[in-house]
Amino acid sequence: MLPILSLIVLIPILFSAVTFLTKTREQARISALVGTLITLVLTLYMYFSFDSTTAAMQFEEMANWIPSLGISYHLGVDGVSMPLILLNAIVIPLLIIYTWDDVRSAPNRFYGLILAMQGAVIGVFVALDFFIFYIFWELTLVPLFFMVNIWGGSNKKHAAIKFFIYTHVASLVMLLGIFGLYFNAWSITGSPNMDMAHLISQFQFFESGGLRDAIFLALLFGFIVKLPVVPFHSWLPDAYSEAPTAGSVLFILLKIGGYGLFRVMLPMLPFTATPSLMITIMGALGAVSILYGAFLALAQKDLKRMIAYSSISHMGYVTLGCAGLVSLSVSGAMFQQFSHGLIMSIMFMSCGVIQTATGTRIINELGGLAQKMPKLTVIMVLGFMASLGLPGLTGFIAEFLVLTFSFINVPTYVIIALLAIVITAAYHLWALQRAMFGTFNEKLGEIVDISSYQTLSMGIIALLVLYFGLNPSPVLDMMITNSEKIVSLMAVMGV
Repeated sequence: MLPILSLIVLIPILFSAVTFLTKTREQARISALVGTLITLVLTLYMYFSFDSTTAAMQFEEMANWIPSLGISYHLGVDGVSMPLILLNAIVIPLLIIYTWDDVRSAPNRFYGLILAMQGAVIGVFVALDFFIFYIFWELTLVPLFFMVNIWGGSNKKHAAIKFFIYTHVASLVMLLGIFGLYFNAWSITGSPNMDMAHLISQFQFFESGGLRDAIFLALLFGFIVKLPVVPFHSWLPDAYSEAPTAGSVLFILLKIGGYGLFRVMLPMLPFTATPSLMITIMGALGAVSILYGAFLALAQKDLKRMIAYSSISHMGYVTLGCAGLVSLSVSGAMFQQFSHGLIMSIMFMSCGVIQTATGTRIINELGGLAQKMPKLTVIMVLGFMASLGLPGLTGFIAEFLVLTFSFINVPTYVIIALLAIVITAAYHLWALQRAMFGTFNEKLGEIVDISSYQTLSMGIIALLVLYFGLNPSPVLDMMITNSEKIVSLMAVMGV
């Protein structure tokens, strides 16, 4: 059988190397586009061959790598990872098309880093051995750091270093948790094994309840900083707003924090010494992130920082849905990851176009742009409406599932999150009204609408937001199948 998982990881990395060696902008962007389109074709083949009725791993690849340490080359995909791989495979070629006309320094490095990022992120989603998982997890830091540090805004150095320190320290804490799993499982079984499923299955046999809780919290910390949730969020607004538009979209596609909650944390949760405390921690962090992120977004004058803070608010739904521990709340959290990737791509792309056209992102300095940029306005309004949760678009599906079904087990935190709905609508509509409608600000000078390349890339993403909002089943069904498996384990343990 074709080693398709290896290919969708290696092809972006190989084309990244080729792109770094190109001499002109034309060569760099063609090399990048070809690499991402090959990855997309392979991913679509995998998606259409995928069986949504089973929670078992599919397209598995397994080979011994370092037997003396129990490290194996083990890859696989299920309903948790398939939608996120699909999201990356679709959006990244569209991102390259979006930047087609951009003139920037070192285009070979720029497009090479985009491809390297794609390979690393997909590597995290398909890795089933903790050693490989952690290698790819750390590799995602490198392209993002340089993307911000080289092509970022006026405060790029500070933003890049802050992002790297925050997420790298969290990764080291997570690594301690992985070592805790590895060495304790080794002492129980008598043989080393870094396989994720094996280590998670051995977790329940660790004698010390305090040790189990400490390992769980170390891993949880690594994931929620990457997600991020309040109060570990302060790296995000700087990194998102200082990054170039392509960098901001890559950050949005970095769904590895939420993925870790589904892949590692929820299967371990029932075997902690204090599962109710862990649920409380996750529920409280999720609810506070939703509400606090919305208030922070409402206070922003910079359009891009407003979108960045709204991302914190929306990621709170992932943590809250996990704490809900009902199949459909967990599925809603999974769908929120997929939906958020599409919606925020539109919003950051829209912001990038506005900044390029007008020279500013300050909302009060804009105004009446719909008169000059009708194509952008249509796409941007759809993105903003999806972000505030309008029925018929993807944002509504995710938030409805999380709030409705999390209420069964964590009603207090759902009520706190509900308070954010009005605030979320307020800052989205306020920003749209100030920036796009009303009287045109003549000081902005001559403004042209989005290019055909930008219309194509943003338009396709907007259509996907509409399509999956009206028909979520193509990705939601596989999420439900896997979430039922995760939640059934909770029921058996009485959590």
